[in-house]
Amino acid sequence: MSYMDPKVNAILKMITKYVRSARSYLDIGCADGDLTVLVAKAVNADKVFGIDIDSKALQKAALKGVETYLCDVDKDIFPFENEKFDLITAFDVIEHLLNPDHMLREVKRCLKKKGFFLISTPNMASWYNRLLLLSGYPILGIDLSNEFRYKYPLGVTSVISGHRRLYTLKALEELLQFHGFRIIQSRGYAQIWSKTQHYGLLQLVYYLDKLLEKRTSLAANFLVLAMRAR
Repeated sequence: MSYMDPKVNAILKMITKYVRSARSYLDIGCADGDLTVLVAKAVNADKVFGIDIDSKALQKAALKGVETYLCDVDKDIFPFENEKFDLITAFDVIEHLLNPDHMLREVKRCLKKKGFFLISTPNMASWYNRLLLLSGYPILGIDLSNEFRYKYPLGVTSVISGHRRLYTLKALEELLQFHGFRIIQSRGYAQIWSKTQHYGLLQLVYYLDKLLEKRTSLAANFLVLAMRAR
């Protein structure tokens, strides 16, 4: 995982600015643990935990020093006591869930009072999704089918992402507030373009994406840092 990754850069900047220190840290959807370890180092965590639905990925995370647990966050009770963690993260997880309210209730239960929760997700109202809708195309980031891949302009073909829900910035912030969190800061970040050839109009899209990440409500993706308020 490269530090040139816009998501990684955005996460580390926000973490080092607001959190700085978190002795106990849980990463929801930790996958192979690469990003988990980066965040743990940034906050000087003594104890690092990860949960995921992928047992093979958890084996890789465990080799990196993460204490791992197999858990379906859509329905399972997290295997931790109340108020255990100073920091909980969920990067690109909530958009895959049928029951995000269950996950958020469990996050709040396991988070210490005034503990931090950092979440990332694609932006339903990104600048390009707004243009696509105005032009009569479906938005990017949500599956139209389990098999059919939609073809967009500029040679872009949709991927089967497994996304079940998409959020605008305002909608996610209000959902977090509903579940007892106080919003600290939100920020946007661009797509990962390192594997894409940019030329012609696609090069313009690339530069617009980098420029508009500074407007969180228009960015391709966003992070929200929240604190347990009650």
